[in-house]
Amino acid sequence: MPEQPVDVRIRNFDEVALGYSAEQAVQESLRCLQCPTHPCVDGCPVGIDIPGFIKKIRERDFEAAATILKRYNSLPAVCGRVCPQEVQCEARCVVGKAPGREPVAIGRLERFVADWEAENMSSKEVRITRKRTKKVAIIGSGPAGLTAAADLAKMGYSVTLFETLHKPGGVLVYGIP
Repeated sequence: MPEQPVDVRIRNFDEVALGYSAEQAVQESLRCLQCPTHPCVDGCPVGIDIPGFIKKIRERDFEAAATILKRYNSLPAVCGRVCPQEVQCEARCVVGKAPGREPVAIGRLERFVADWEAENMSSKEVRITRKRTKKVAIIGSGPAGLTAAADLAKMGYSVTLFETLHKPGGVLVYGIP
């Protein structure tokens, strides 16, 4: 993955890893074997349809790839950066089992799709099929609180987030440099 040159990054607080270009993402997606048993999905704590979103990258249908990711994960840009894929989905990747071969860079592909979505798609309004009468309070607006709130809102609940600090985001704002 491309990185900022050292002489540039010592003067800013931007991300060092710049992420894949569309062409790099497509090239990496071509390494996926589209295994019929999907061991990578078994290694994913949230059960993302990894072969599905990678297939859409291969087809250059980045919007469909984003839709697949969002079906399983409210924060794919975060997970694409900080999730320990090397011991989860990528550890199960069949491509990486061959001597001298690296697994498909699933996390980097997830990051690419999330970044592409942020740059190219406007937010879609989520349709709530059933409005519920119960209200839910979430204490803390870190990744878990934000994800729980989003999932509950999609299910039709009225959700209120409570945060003790000045900004929402929890560890994403205050804990990860």
